[in-house]
Amino acid sequence: MPTKRNRAPSRARLAAITLALAGCAIGPAQAAGPGLSSFDAGLENKLGLTFSSDGKTAFWVEWDGEWGASERGQRRIFTALQQQGRWSEPRPAQFTGDYSDDDPNVSPDGRWLYFISDRPVDADDEPDRNIWRYSLLNDDRPEYVPVNSGAAEYSPVTTSSGALYFASDRAGGLGRGDIYRATLTDGRWDPPERMGPVINSPTGEWNLWVSPDEVDMVFEASSRSTNVSVPGDLYYTWRTPTGWTAAVALDAVNSRGSDLMPRLHPDGETLIYTTAPIGGHARVVTADWKQLKATAKAAYAPELLVANRASHDVAFVDWSRGEVVARVATGQGPHLLSNVSERRVAATGYGVFPEPHEQPVSSRPPFVEALNARLTVIDLASRRSVLDVVVDDCGKPHASRIVADRVYVTCETEGALLVADLDTGRTVDRFATRQLGSHVVGFHDGTGQLAVSNTDSGSLTLLNAGTGASRIVRLAPGSEGQAVYGDRIWVGNAIDGSVSVVDPATATEVATVSSVCRFPIAIDVTADNGVWVACFLSSELVSIDDDTLAVARRIALAHRPLNLALHPDRPLAYVSLPRRNAVAEIDLVSGEELRRVRVGIEPDGLRWSTK
Repeated sequence: MPTKRNRAPSRARLAAITLALAGCAIGPAQAAGPGLSSFDAGLENKLGLTFSSDGKTAFWVEWDGEWGASERGQRRIFTALQQQGRWSEPRPAQFTGDYSDDDPNVSPDGRWLYFISDRPVDADDEPDRNIWRYSLLNDDRPEYVPVNSGAAEYSPVTTSSGALYFASDRAGGLGRGDIYRATLTDGRWDPPERMGPVINSPTGEWNLWVSPDEVDMVFEASSRSTNVSVPGDLYYTWRTPTGWTAAVALDAVNSRGSDLMPRLHPDGETLIYTTAPIGGHARVVTADWKQLKATAKAAYAPELLVANRASHDVAFVDWSRGEVVARVATGQGPHLLSNVSERRVAATGYGVFPEPHEQPVSSRPPFVEALNARLTVIDLASRRSVLDVVVDDCGKPHASRIVADRVYVTCETEGALLVADLDTGRTVDRFATRQLGSHVVGFHDGTGQLAVSNTDSGSLTLLNAGTGASRIVRLAPGSEGQAVYGDRIWVGNAIDGSVSVVDPATATEVATVSSVCRFPIAIDVTADNGVWVACFLSSELVSIDDDTLAVARRIALAHRPLNLALHPDRPLAYVSLPRRNAVAEIDLVSGEELRRVRVGIEPDGLRWSTK
């Protein structure tokens, strides 16, 4: 946070490990030894220690004055070199001194030092916090990086791909400060894009570090309800195949003082960051990065979202406790849930649903028809609907898919795909599938195509997400459940009992797995668990080997499953049991049902809050 930041000293049990340098190594605090004194130019505050990729050049910031004071002293960037296992005396960086310079970070290729400075861009420029970079190869004058705004920028970090991440309190953000990403195209910087609400919040996100491969990110956030201190705590998020996870607070290091400016030492094992107590001075400290990551990921518990057809809601299930923790009302008869995008999920009121039954039943109940065609968009962070509108001219909207700022809804009656604005629900286009029974919609990111399975026609319609241009792939009767796995789309043909494998690039069926089971109704895939199919009439889960395209395993279930969600990290499957009003957890190794949770009346669609 830009002006922090009054905080209390760190708790004793969370005292940070002192940085100790012996050669290139960083280890626990020692009673004697070089320690942090190697990086001390004699000023009161130290901040933002960062290293070159070989660990032999260090940069950091120092200045005098009380931490958090409105009139802070001029900040300067210092540097030191490691030669023959010893660090040189600190000296000011060649370019620093005339202006206040801050937030240094060395690019992964070692060519540039990115930093923040209030130096003028031209003679008439008012002092402002902008992003600059300095060549570490030829000692040129610092270069202005043209991604800045009229507001203040913070903490520039580059990646191996050349992407630039930074924080800014520019207009148009979600909060006081937000994290942005900018990329280079043909040597020119594209307009920065604000990271979505899975990272940014209505409060403030500031100083950050991103791994060179853009897989890990640590950032400082202020005023979150989960903070130890209001001014700012460190949070960790990591990228999965479906995007960044919800950020986890690093409570093992967060103190009642300011915790900010995270950096990773080149050893890959040590997180370097800055902490500052109320009325005190900022200092650089370290923590075990591998242990921090493991603790954060262990604490990360995604919730299972369940669409209940006859209780007309979406249930949030905390499987660590085995209970429903929240419900959000939808239109009548929601069957499926969209993908999760930027911490939002969509549900549609199909309008046809089983007659409600509070107790489990053994046979198919009568169905009720109450056509209502509603679209509900739910914010997962607040567990509230942020959009609930009637979808015009869309009979039996069975499924939906979020792509960027659009939500695509299947209109089964019309054989169409409705395109609506995700924020307003306003219809902006309508694509014809040219088939009957347009039931489930997916998206293949590699080709930018939507995939609609058509149960009555036994086909898959591939549509360009922008233009709606379509191609039809003929499959087998009852094409319904589908999942994207790599460069292929897997489709279950419920009536035929087979699974088709489709190449979306060529719009062809490249393989068919015959005699999978009776009524393969849902498919899910994860990198660890592979391809699994839920079979309604034969009450089983079936694994398909994606190399041989043969049935690899069968797990018998106690009741008929209607939908399937594989755990994102563990060998577990979750199946909705509509007649039992429950979801069952299945161990994919032993084949045993581990537990069952009552979730609502006639559960169908399942989706992890992270997927």
